Amino acid sequence: MKKGLLFALSLGITSWAIGQSVNSVHKVNTNQSGEQFADKEVAYVPTKNNTNLAAKPIFKKSASSKSISIAQLSSSANVYGYLVEQCSPLTVNEDIGVIHFTHRGDPAVSGGTSSGDIISSQSRDGGDTWTSNMAFPNATGYNNRYPGGVLYNPTGNTVADSAFIVVFGPSHDGVSSNVWQHAFLGSMQLNNTIISHDYLPTYGALPRMGLQSTSDGKFHVMGTNYTATPYSLDTIKVYEGVWNVNKKNVDWTVTKFQENFVVDGDGDMGIYSAFNTAWSADGMTGYFWSVGRDVTNDLRSYQPIVWKTTDAGANWAKMPIFDFGSLTTITDYLQPMKTPSANYARPSFGGSNDGTVDANGNLHIIARVAAASSDHNDSLGYSFYFANASLSNPIFDIFTTATGWDAVHLGDVTTVAVDAANSGYGSGTDAIGWDLRLQAGRTADGTKVFATWTDTDTALGSAILDPSGYPQDLFPDIVAVGYDVVTGKQTQAVNFTKGTGPEGDCFFHYMSDIVLSDNGTYTIPVAELDLGTTPLDVVTIQYLKGISFVEADFTTSTIGVSEINKNNISVSQNRPNPFNGTSQIDVNLNKSANVSIEIINITGQKVYTENYGTLSTGTHTVTISSNNLTSGIYFYTVQAGNTSVTKKMIVE
Repeated sequence: MKKGLLFALSLGITSWAIGQSVNSVHKVNTNQSGEQFADKEVAYVPTKNNTNLAAKPIFKKSASSKSISIAQLSSSANVYGYLVEQCSPLTVNEDIGVIHFTHRGDPAVSGGTSSGDIISSQSRDGGDTWTSNMAFPNATGYNNRYPGGVLYNPTGNTVADSAFIVVFGPSHDGVSSNVWQHAFLGSMQLNNTIISHDYLPTYGALPRMGLQSTSDGKFHVMGTNYTATPYSLDTIKVYEGVWNVNKKNVDWTVTKFQENFVVDGDGDMGIYSAFNTAWSADGMTGYFWSVGRDVTNDLRSYQPIVWKTTDAGANWAKMPIFDFGSLTTITDYLQPMKTPSANYARPSFGGSNDGTVDANGNLHIIARVAAASSDHNDSLGYSFYFANASLSNPIFDIFTTATGWDAVHLGDVTTVAVDAANSGYGSGTDAIGWDLRLQAGRTADGTKVFATWTDTDTALGSAILDPSGYPQDLFPDIVAVGYDVVTGKQTQAVNFTKGTGPEGDCFFHYMSDIVLSDNGTYTIPVAELDLGTTPLDVVTIQYLKGISFVEADFTTSTIGVSEINKNNISVSQNRPNPFNGTSQIDVNLNKSANVSIEIINITGQKVYTENYGTLSTGTHTVTISSNNLTSGIYFYTVQAGNTSVTKKMIVE
């Protein structure tokens, strides 16, 4: 879908007026109604107008110097089936050189008769060309939706034709009061010779989240049973499949969990219906999680609740509830709650997150974290649209350790989710919105973790504002970042599609659970959609080539925010932080530029500014003093030419 055609509605917005209500709060929406065939993603809707911090200039994303090319992968009859970001349609296997995408069909292209046909599309040349085959024809009385697909490669095999694709997803009958009564499950050898397909009763569950294969010949996917109004999560289901070497297909079983969570004043249960799961490569260590409020240890905001197994799923235990507000790595990026008696920061996690398990068996959850707005009992489900005065929400990698949890700041997103009513994609109840669609993956050896999300160039100004004045992710670009779990080094968060063919046109993207590794080059497989005018129009699936990092991109310094320009400036976190006296900031320039610094307090008032003139290429250290600053939270912005970087600091 072309930007001008899709978003003509934005022409009626003429002012870049975000400063008036930059931190209005919104209430989380944990419920995704399974009764709707569209099953739209969670959309955040502001329900109060609670103003706090003053606006700051929008950060600029780093632009990649790499070339991005597009390969036409296949197509689907409509967009339904791509709306749930926790599905797992894209995967790779380096041993056989196959990139694979599982999707619903387009009868005009695939030769089937239904949009519920499940198609296996594979590439054996790095994504340049793709071949599609029918993996699971839609059966009479069923409607296959939200497909996931993973590769099963028998131990020691290096021949692509001898490997299999395993597909799994929910199917509705269109008749029952709860239409989601079955899951489709199938397998197909990649040479298209051995095909198996069947349906499994699910009794109203939607098993479609986090499908993953492990080297022990097992497969894992999540599903939940819930009611819509009032929202209540009834049963959590972990589906486990085991490869049957005789039948050349998968035998599936299900483990059920019933848990209690806080119920809010509206009668809605405080847990997102979107669960996810991630496993170690050998299949021994596994996790599943969602975001919510635990009934026995309520942290009074939405935070991860995690279950873990260390014996391949034979036994599960809920991990101790951890207060992520105890990690200053996180709270340093959040503004305090407004309630006068609770003038500290509390994290509020959203439903958009993804995860992976590293070489040490530790879980990494990639999540956007907002700031809870209040500690008042009537406002516990609310958080600020933006986490701090810089008009951004931070993205973190939060991960398990031997003693608990830790976190690394990966970057920031500077736009809000697109509400269906503002998207211009469909109309009325058929309209569809989208979120930043956080995705996670790792190298096959688990030593490096990667994440992708979407964000929109805020230089577009009024063209991306919603009716309340918030910048929306209307023209999504792909942002990616990497983290080395062995060295602790990380890359900058890079906007790979800005200035390329797919700029601003990367809708409903998926990232592979495995990232390709080749002699120090790490290539992230990503597929996205070229949309039609309405959700019922044919969508073209496009594979993006060139989203990659090299070993030298993993730096020793802590990268602060995704707006750092790889070709111009990087700015360190001030040290020490917190401080009382003096603190130093390193400014690294890839080319000479006029450099200045500005400091504002928590209310947005400018308290310090200095211009250092034109500085040469290289690293320069500037010193700031707290002599004229009272204790509290401040934000410093380093400007180099046309690029600025803003970070948070604390004066004791």
